[in-house]
Amino acid sequence: MNTAEKVYQDVKAFPEPLAQEVLQFVEFLKFKQLNAEKTPNETTIDAMQAAERGEYEEVSLDDLKKQWNNS
Repeated sequence: MNTAEKVYQDVKAFPEPLAQEVLQFVEFLKFKQLNAEKTPNETTIDAMQAAERGEYEEVSLDDLKKQWNNS
């Protein structure tokens, strides 16, 4: 059994709220991987475009500053 299958088997047994947390983490990792090679400006533009489409999560200004400074 590979890693993805193990994760799937474990998550199947979770209550829905916990499974949703796992999904949010997976989506975060996908976003992080896709944006690893982008400059902060490209990431900001992508985030703004996602916001225009209604695909965003609320973040604080401090979180954005940390992301910018860590790039």
